[in-house]
Amino acid sequence: MFGYIRPEKDELKLREYELYKSVYCGLCKTMGKEYGIAARLTLSYDCTVLAMLSLSLKDEGCRVYNGRCVVNPLKKCKFCSGSGDSFQLAGAVSVIMTRYKLIDNIEDGGFFKRLAARILKGLLNRSYRKAKKTYPQIDRLCIGMMEQQKAAEQSDSGVDKSADPTAQMLSALCRSLSEDAVQQQVLSSFGYHLGRWIYIMDAADDLEKDFKKGNFNPFRQKYEEAPERVMLYCNDVLNMTVAQLTMAYELLELSSYKEILDNIVCHGLSFQQKYHLFVKKELKQHRKKKQKKRKTDYYEYLSHGDSR
Repeated sequence: MFGYIRPEKDELKLREYELYKSVYCGLCKTMGKEYGIAARLTLSYDCTVLAMLSLSLKDEGCRVYNGRCVVNPLKKCKFCSGSGDSFQLAGAVSVIMTRYKLIDNIEDGGFFKRLAARILKGLLNRSYRKAKKTYPQIDRLCIGMMEQQKAAEQSDSGVDKSADPTAQMLSALCRSLSEDAVQQQVLSSFGYHLGRWIYIMDAADDLEKDFKKGNFNPFRQKYEEAPERVMLYCNDVLNMTVAQLTMAYELLELSSYKEILDNIVCHGLSFQQKYHLFVKKELKQHRKKKQKKRKTDYYEYLSHGDSR
């Protein structure tokens, strides 16, 4: 996954934010324990939300305790420990999906990107084998997604067809979080639109880079036609997806963590859209202007020095 699914911190109460962090740290610790130290490198906000959704749907008991961060032993953390398999499941998803993302980078990336992907893939081999053995259905979902994604890209598909493999994969994954037939239908719809949102968000975020490198992107034609309006178009597509996602989410029967999950769906997704589609580009341009101004001032200073 890509790290776009996260809460809007300013809209969270302090106790809610601390609870969210305890799930994040708890997932990190579980991944290290279950799948090895290298698995921690794949930790993401997206899989933290998956663990939280699973905990809430299954109403698993969760114990929060104090400890020290494994990465930074000087730092004290709160860890959440679930009574079921929610953390193990989310960790397996993170490891398996990261592996297939690395395979994609090896096939399509530049020299340094391919080199880094090969190194990390080698480090994750043991973690992947254990995650695949424990959750073979997740591995099958990811294989199917990768094959369908390649076929969609090779046929130069539009947004709907390109986003469908990720959407279908997350739909099946979310559906498996409940044994109730009604909730499974709701989760299937929620997962589908969440997966669609993730794919479209990533495509919009990478649009300019993909255009320059000649990589596939479903928004490429829109960018060629009207580059100044393409992000507004992407935002409209994402907003329609969030509307469908929200309708399904409101039908879910959640127990714990509902306030945090509400924040993510109602505030976090829209914040990420605004930041990655509009604000990030403005910040980058602002930094370039400041850097250019500093260089200009420096050269002016040198020219004055020469004149003296």
